[in-house]
Amino acid sequence: MASVLGLDLGSRWIKAVKVEGAGRTWTVSGWAAVPRAAPAGEGGSSLEAPLAALREQGLLSADQVVVALPGELLATHALALPFSDSKKLEAALPFEVESHLPFDLDEAVYDYQPTAQRELAPGSKEKRTELLVGVARREAVAGLLAELQSAGVDPRVITHPGLAFQSLLALSPAAFGGTGGAVAVVDVGAERTTVAVGAPGGQVEFARAFAFGGRELTKALGAALGQGTDEAEAYKCGTATVTPDGTDGQAVHAGAALSRALQPLVRELRATFKAATGRTRSAPQAVYLCGGTAALHGLPAFLSDALGIPVQRLTLPPEVRGIGPEEAGAAAQAVALALRGQLTGARAPRFNLRRGEFSFQGAHDWLRERVGRLAAYGVVLAVLYIASGAVEARLLEQRERAVDKALCDVTAKILDKCEPNFDRALSLLRGKESPAATLPRVSAATLLTELVSRIPADVPVTFDQVVVDLERITLRGETESSKQIDRLTTAIKGFHCFSEVKEGKVEKSKDGQKVAFRLDIQVECPEDGQAPQG
Repeated sequence: MASVLGLDLGSRWIKAVKVEGAGRTWTVSGWAAVPRAAPAGEGGSSLEAPLAALREQGLLSADQVVVALPGELLATHALALPFSDSKKLEAALPFEVESHLPFDLDEAVYDYQPTAQRELAPGSKEKRTELLVGVARREAVAGLLAELQSAGVDPRVITHPGLAFQSLLALSPAAFGGTGGAVAVVDVGAERTTVAVGAPGGQVEFARAFAFGGRELTKALGAALGQGTDEAEAYKCGTATVTPDGTDGQAVHAGAALSRALQPLVRELRATFKAATGRTRSAPQAVYLCGGTAALHGLPAFLSDALGIPVQRLTLPPEVRGIGPEEAGAAAQAVALALRGQLTGARAPRFNLRRGEFSFQGAHDWLRERVGRLAAYGVVLAVLYIASGAVEARLLEQRERAVDKALCDVTAKILDKCEPNFDRALSLLRGKESPAATLPRVSAATLLTELVSRIPADVPVTFDQVVVDLERITLRGETESSKQIDRLTTAIKGFHCFSEVKEGKVEKSKDGQKVAFRLDIQVECPEDGQAPQG
């Protein structure tokens, strides 16, 4: 049986889970967690010692290894492109990715995962493709690979930490209440939190990672109780609870400190679920917690009250034997990574940063070891291809002619000449001399969407007038204080097309409880590729 090792490169612990089997028939044959010598990011601790400890336990001898790039090294962008053909996606994606980068595209390595295809317009046969794109600096990927390979580990896959949970959603829907509405998997580690939103039995449709972890809670406890880091960490992992019963003064004091420290997590989760709902049109119906910090007493109940949806700790599927319930949260990411090797076909995530110069070189050895099995598969595939080849070729030829004609018609209308080559047509349409260059970069609907998405969830504001055009947006509303107006103004300035935000006259209401205000927003989008990050 093939074996896959999932390695979760946490900032405090390295977790390893080995899975053996194929498809839906699989078992966990080994699991371990070993500490890092020092937290990642503080002195750049080496992976050599923890991986050596895992090797001694026999966990590194696997057919393939799957890791996730640590969240702090990866930026995630949700994009939509107005076509579904994979070749067109590959051709257009570099332009879209470059417009979101604060550095040159040559310095980046990226990959994407299609999440959905939707009609461009009601009843239209043309579809747009929604993507999750993960981008990292080339030097970060090279550094991680060098460190792993120096310790004797050559991963076949370097994936996105959020997309890794697609394997659990697809292979073990019962762990998420069975097939149904969307759910969110929230992995709260020591320094980073990863969120994946998708449907049980389906795929991840939205994912992101942000800076928040158990270390923030440890610091809050230490400051509140006058304890050192080690003592506060032990208290947090032992008896601390976010929801004390009120009989123990220290517990109540610690609970209040934890509640305050968890507010950034609540805000980020609200914003994440709002963005996911706007993209997938399906709000998460439940939240499943994992990661080391998920073991904090009272955390599910606290987050459930704060978010208004059910929250519970993730329970691993029954095939996962040898990992106790108290270890399930810490092992979840490693289990998901190990199961990444069990998925095939459309269910398998395509996202893998081992591309181009970082391509997996050991694949040739792996193929030679399994040449007999692959030869049998090849014979079966050859028979199937021969049987369907003639029909498929004819259909593809007809489709290609239709696509070429459509491209020719579009370019003839806009450029006054037919250009059947897609790459050249795209370049001409993007050119400054093209009539398409005069089209607005954003629509009024886009501006309104960006404006609404940047209103902080905890700022109580009511608008009685919103006027949006392509050059200016005028807002008139009411909130509680001038401080809230400043927060609203600062948040709106985060979008790169809002070049200037001016505050008008501020007046108190007759009862003195509210302030009325006016904001004038100047709309001016920078050139493509030069937009600051909002």
